Amino acid sequence: MVRARSKEWAISPERVGIMGFSAGGHLASTAGTHFDNGNPSSADAIEHQNCRPNFMVLVYPVISLKTRYAHRFSRQVLLGENPDLNLVEDLSNETRVTTLTPPTFLVHSNDDDGVAPENSVLFYLALREAGVPAEMHIYERGKHGYGLAPNDPILSSWTKRCEDWMKVRGLLDKH
Repeated sequence: MVRARSKEWAISPERVGIMGFSAGGHLASTAGTHFDNGNPSSADAIEHQNCRPNFMVLVYPVISLKTRYAHRFSRQVLLGENPDLNLVEDLSNETRVTTLTPPTFLVHSNDDDGVAPENSVLFYLALREAGVPAEMHIYERGKHGYGLAPNDPILSSWTKRCEDWMKVRGLLDKH
């Protein structure tokens, strides 16, 4: 929808990204690893559009549903008590990274007791293996759920790091 209405909304269809925190990070990483190129023959103009984000920002994301670092609660909520193993594999997004996966900015904290930071590390390593541009910041402290961390002068610096990354990638105007 964003790309289909980009002229109306005066935005660049080449700078449409997705951002997600925690389970929302899983949703965002799924959008970046399970996209289609659109359907130009569809009657719906929105369906014509490629749904691949141009970039992703993933903050303490749930990525893996199959490794020892999997967030078990997210897996159960998403897939049920005894999920099909093919579905677990398909939605373990570190296994779905390709050269077409969008450039990604990752943020996590080492002491996250909600979602293990290895989720970000696994995704980062998969991005590197595929040759996809990526930047990752793992802060020593922050736990889980800090959001923009407005009350922590160190942890809150992740937003500036992200802004700088976006500028370098040409995703934001430099002024």
